[in-house]
Amino acid sequence: MRAILCAAATTAALCFSTLAQAQDATLTARDGALAVSGRLISFDGLVYRIDTQWGRLSVNAAAVDCEGPGCPDLTRFAPQLRIAAEPWLADRVLLPLVRSFARAEGLTLTETPQQLELSREGRPQLRLRLLPLAGPAAPVLAAEAADAALSTEGAVIARLPLALATSPDAPPGPVPLTALRAQRAQGGGWDTLGSEARPLVWHATPAGSALERSAEAALGPVAAEMRRAASPAALAAALGRDPWGAALLPLPLPSGLIARDLRQDCGLVLDLSALAAAAGDHALVLPVGWLETGRPLPPAARAFADHLFSPAAQATLAAEGLPAPSALLRKPLADQGIRLANALRDANPELTRADLQSALALLDGAQRLALTFRFDDRTGTLDASSDKALHSLSDALATGSAAGYEVLLIGFTDSTGPAERNLTAARTRAEAVSTMLEAITPDLPPGTRLRTEALGEAFPLACDDSLAGRQLNRRVEVWLRPLP
Repeated sequence: MRAILCAAATTAALCFSTLAQAQDATLTARDGALAVSGRLISFDGLVYRIDTQWGRLSVNAAAVDCEGPGCPDLTRFAPQLRIAAEPWLADRVLLPLVRSFARAEGLTLTETPQQLELSREGRPQLRLRLLPLAGPAAPVLAAEAADAALSTEGAVIARLPLALATSPDAPPGPVPLTALRAQRAQGGGWDTLGSEARPLVWHATPAGSALERSAEAALGPVAAEMRRAASPAALAAALGRDPWGAALLPLPLPSGLIARDLRQDCGLVLDLSALAAAAGDHALVLPVGWLETGRPLPPAARAFADHLFSPAAQATLAAEGLPAPSALLRKPLADQGIRLANALRDANPELTRADLQSALALLDGAQRLALTFRFDDRTGTLDASSDKALHSLSDALATGSAAGYEVLLIGFTDSTGPAERNLTAARTRAEAVSTMLEAITPDLPPGTRLRTEALGEAFPLACDDSLAGRQLNRRVEVWLRPLP
């Protein structure tokens, strides 16, 4: 995959600049009344986009003839979609989705040093040109250097869980999350994290990279000088040789590194599983999003972009071990060790042993889906990711994937108010999700049954001493339980 990216460029800007130096072309109206010349920027089969002395123009291809070395060969034409992405994200996320699209459409995928070509019976249908991205995607798209990007921005395709990684020789023990944020902001050694007095050296990918921006969003910037590597793979190799080093890396970690437990102030341990990441249960993730310019895409490119959010694409991501927020990723309670351990660690005096036993009985034999609903506190409506989750669940129900199951919509809340009021609020949210789901899924397949429940303060995900923690705890989860 890296060979497909513009490998000769030392930076994304250099690569984009090289690609932009298109050859001259002249577009002449079929009646000969008007002609414009300039650098041909792109052609999608419907519209020429050309940079002229009057600025950039979009010209209907059916109304003009193109002459000049920059004109496309229409006998071998296929629309081109220029996708900006960091090479490792292209390897890990984009390429499996391109293969999934090829299978779904019955296309043949050919990889060349410059691009990916999708063809049918020898005729090209779509060409994907992959461009290296080094930093935020929005400026690249605004400059029209690419048509779309795979980045931490845009509509979420997958959420990669991040772990605090060290070599096995680093000072041992769980790491307090608050102390870790303070160490990154103020500096200090391993003793600031409650371990032995040894230096702590942070390793990172280049500033502005997707991994570095996600790390800063989750834990804040690092005040001290960092040891930087060109890619996560190079970072992991350097970290494995440094017994005093630490870094945030996407799971699963390469051999030779270990993931450290991150303990919250109230004693809860952060759940770094794929299910928790996909469900948005914590912020220690690298969101992989799809971002477009807003310009219309040619039909073949539009079909590919739409495929990224399809059940077939979600199935591909699940098979690749990539946590996508979909109904296909599910896990029984017995396999959620951190969740069970945190339930026992929770020191909430409002929850009795009987409450916990009742919650365990409700979830016994059920599987949690990687779809979670949270409400915007200002508007009382579902937040953006939850709205997408609602339609994803509706599609799953409509296609019969929950046939033979009872679909449990279970409300949870924080512990900042009286227990009875919290339980009522949790049930109200669950019932609101049920009402919205039934409204967009009017014909549930036979053998599918919806049920709302409320477990209130049980199974907290985060401490309630911050707004972010309380928002994480106020949620509606989706569980499937076999019908008797």
